[in-house]
Amino acid sequence: MDLGLTGKVAIVGGGSDGVGFAIADRLLNEGAFVTIFGRRAEKAAAAAEELSRRHGEGKVLGLAADCSNADDIGRVTASTVARFGEAVHVLVTNDGGPPIRPISELTDDVWVTAFERHFYYVVRSVRATLPYMTTEGGSILNVVSAVVQRPAVNMAAPVTVWSAVIGYAQTLALEVGRHNISVNTLMAGLFDIQLVDKMIDRQPELSKDRLGNRVPLGRIGDPREFANMAATLVSPNSRFVTGSVTPVDGGALIGAAFGTPSPPA
Repeated sequence: MDLGLTGKVAIVGGGSDGVGFAIADRLLNEGAFVTIFGRRAEKAAAAAEELSRRHGEGKVLGLAADCSNADDIGRVTASTVARFGEAVHVLVTNDGGPPIRPISELTDDVWVTAFERHFYYVVRSVRATLPYMTTEGGSILNVVSAVVQRPAVNMAAPVTVWSAVIGYAQTLALEVGRHNISVNTLMAGLFDIQLVDKMIDRQPELSKDRLGNRVPLGRIGDPREFANMAATLVSPNSRFVTGSVTPVDGGALIGAAFGTPSPPA
């Protein structure tokens, strides 16, 4: 199925690895031009090199940028239009997650950093990108964790910050729809990425098989499965879908409603 992304220009945050890299790879496979960025210059460069190897030179721009830095976000957009032309058709905001700590340990500085990195990042990315999207229309996709709908101990910062992202995104959808711009949010469950590897390192009693057993489909997800959903939502063919908040979690949210044990954060 042709998703209509050939020749479109996309910016994908957190594209150095994980679901961000998988989304960039899928968009490139659909014929898009893609800018990826991440905080570590060497990782961003290595990811861009690998994507260029797969899809050809001139299709990928890899940048080092900190999503909590307003100047960096502006530079990502400026560099994208300088490389690929005066239009941005797809914006994917994606970057890790707020700290997992008890509420008693969430100082003002921790809260400020969490909002800078995960909420203001979205706001600033949209602000920088919208002027290049309104003429031809486009799609904005925000990636958050499915924990936003399943509050748990130690998860106050992720739940609060991503709830703010969802509220902002749905209001944005109302305001930019007249420009033929869709705004959607995907809630990610457990996927086979480095973040899960780190979680298992911290909790040796866990394993990918044990985590998968807590998901109705019986496994954790492949990042490419998440990317498939992301590419479908940002496709011009899906422009009538806007304001949605959709889980991509192997049924974990509905499983929780019927007593399936919750996966750890």
